[in-house]
Amino acid sequence: MQPIRSALYVPGNREEWIRSAHQHGSDAIILDLEDAVPPAEKQQARDTLEDTIPTLQDKGQRIFVRINGTPESSLEVTADLESVLPLEVEALLVPEVSSPDEIARLETIMKHIERRENLSPTELAVLIETAEGMKQTYEICKESNRIGAIACGAVKGADTARSLGFEWTGPGREGLETLHLREKVLMDAKAAGVQYPLSGPYVDIDDIDGLQQDMNFAREIGYTGYTIIHPSHVEPANDIFLPEEETVEYWIGAYQALSAAISEGKSAVRYNGDMIDTATMKTAKQQLQRAAMFEHELDLDREIPDMETVEQQIS
Repeated sequence: MQPIRSALYVPGNREEWIRSAHQHGSDAIILDLEDAVPPAEKQQARDTLEDTIPTLQDKGQRIFVRINGTPESSLEVTADLESVLPLEVEALLVPEVSSPDEIARLETIMKHIERRENLSPTELAVLIETAEGMKQTYEICKESNRIGAIACGAVKGADTARSLGFEWTGPGREGLETLHLREKVLMDAKAAGVQYPLSGPYVDIDDIDGLQQDMNFAREIGYTGYTIIHPSHVEPANDIFLPEEETVEYWIGAYQALSAAISEGKSAVRYNGDMIDTATMKTAKQQLQRAAMFEHELDLDREIPDMETVEQQIS
């Protein structure tokens, strides 16, 4: 799975919105078969996705599909999987995951369909929205190597707020009631090897200042992207979660300085006032790998080093 700065929810029953979703510029779109679709329209939404997803894929749009929960609601979930897996989207977003057993049961159904239809494995993103899920995030993420992304539902008035009972007090640092759960999900996901943690969405559509505060705070504590519910939120997400040019330039310089030091038999060197060593080289590799994926959007004075060269330097 590649980095995701912005993932725009689009209701699965709104064909005209789906067909134009690629025009908004989000890194990914999440076609929603769950909350955004009334029960009576679930099958219609599946049919709509079957009709529209191939066209979006031809346009290069990355696509996630939020399915109807986990195998606890087995009829809806199985219908979703039968419809969506043959379309070979990038990932399924699984909502309200509360235990690793739910992922295990879901994967069993997926494997059956994939073998029967001769399909490549589809990746998963998990949405943590319950107290049970918060407590077992690490175990959930370790249950399947399909899981490439995780979303923390620290949202005003939504499932997580209801499950935990917190009252939303504001975005970013103002909202201390969500700080622990965001960091808990982030830490557990990273410990389990999940690379792309997503925060959001921000439900006050017109409060762009608050949105940007919340996005900046999420980025500062380690989140790499944001789920969004309105096209006007795409540009702020793409800008805020794009690696900062000044930071990328620092890591290029740090890598070059330490590379030169290593070639002289040294394991540490002073760079830009900082003492950097081989541990810094590993951080530089991580930062530069991410930056390289967005290099076409960055105005850099120096080229990002080849990652194979970086790997050789730290091995």
